Amino acid sequence: MAMATLNVVKVTEKCRIKQAPNSESEKLSNETVVTYNYIPLTFFDTMWLTFPPTQRIFFYEIDQLSSDFFYNTIIPNLKNSLSLTLQHYPSLAGVVTWHPQTAKPVIRHAPDDDGVFFSVAESCANFHSLSTHDLKEAKDLHALLPEFHVSETESTVFSILVTLFPSHGFSIGYCAHHVSMDGKSNAMFLKSWSTICRDGGAGSHPPELMPVLERSLIADPLDIIKIYVDHWMKTTENKRSLIPMDIKPATGLFRRTFRLTPGEIGQIKGKIKIPVSSYTAVCAYVWRCLVKAEEGDITKETVSLTIVVDCRSRLEPPIPANYFGNCVTYLFAKEKVVSLVGDDGLVLAATAVKEAIGRLEKGSVVKGADKWLSEVSSTYRDEKVYGISASTRFDLYGSDFGWGRPRMAELVSIDRNSSFSMCDGRDGNDVNIEIGIVLKKVQIEAFASLFAQGLQPYE
Repeated sequence: MAMATLNVVKVTEKCRIKQAPNSESEKLSNETVVTYNYIPLTFFDTMWLTFPPTQRIFFYEIDQLSSDFFYNTIIPNLKNSLSLTLQHYPSLAGVVTWHPQTAKPVIRHAPDDDGVFFSVAESCANFHSLSTHDLKEAKDLHALLPEFHVSETESTVFSILVTLFPSHGFSIGYCAHHVSMDGKSNAMFLKSWSTICRDGGAGSHPPELMPVLERSLIADPLDIIKIYVDHWMKTTENKRSLIPMDIKPATGLFRRTFRLTPGEIGQIKGKIKIPVSSYTAVCAYVWRCLVKAEEGDITKETVSLTIVVDCRSRLEPPIPANYFGNCVTYLFAKEKVVSLVGDDGLVLAATAVKEAIGRLEKGSVVKGADKWLSEVSSTYRDEKVYGISASTRFDLYGSDFGWGRPRMAELVSIDRNSSFSMCDGRDGNDVNIEIGIVLKKVQIEAFASLFAQGLQPYE
């Protein structure tokens, strides 16, 4: 286990990074009237209206990093490239609010007025203890996250904190309002920002990173947005509020990252008696290990695994892969706790995951969407629920801003919701999946033992 470290962070700068002007005429404009653009939300967006923000931290190791290089090279490059990137992703510079005429939630953006909250800080904490894959206290990462400004009427969309660890490296922590983008869109933005920063803003933006912003691609003939807003209002004493659900991490939580090589994934698939994908095998394996590690503390008879599925290619007609926003739905794999901890638990877990994914048919993906939120609420109320966050397809370790690939990418927000994260491994073909777990210390130790035991070949 990494040694405990006091993470005292000193903020040295706060500013807002505005979208760079898109043309020379804009640069020369003396217009002083603030013009607001209201970016509508789809029902896919509104589903996340009062969810807590997504929080992630990237750690970048630079040996002998000086304050001079950090403040005079790294920070200016990050700021300038972010400003240029916001030309393509303007919604991230706005605020979530209520439309003055329709009273529906929207993202309000004024290019000359709004911007991303951007802070700079320094930390005297142990860089390597915080960026390790090994056991560490979950709360120690929170100091590396930016403030997230929110009230009943307005909420930040995106905020960033860049923290210097003198002589060792720096971190980039961010908070993102989930109505603005799902994981796939988030990854696309990060790849755009890092590419522009690494290239110094030169050259054209790669087509695959050019976001499609047209929200009308998501049809809503049933006005599901209103159904979702009404649902959220019932949870806030029948008043409009953007205050996120009060989901605080439990005390005494630890986090650790586990790795799976292609060979180990093959071993897991070999122990499952039905043909399954690598994704299904890994999800089933981690799900069963979690249930066994927490078995004594699970009070529900049934346990669910929430699988978030990208709907872009499954809509009828399909929408572009680079559509920017939210376009995901929930699937639930369900099984009895007693079944998952039994001898056939891995096979039953894999069967449940495979069957859940199999129920999602192309063209019918939004069938029953008006009931999604109520179904999610009842499932979380009646069952023990685990979730899967992020994806191995996001290439998060490809977020190289010009100073190398991240040493570590941590999805901090899984410490609030019994989720585990899945990420492509930093080491490419050598280690291609990383799994982030947050549990109490005794439970994470039990998980580690179960995880290792299950990878042993049959005698």
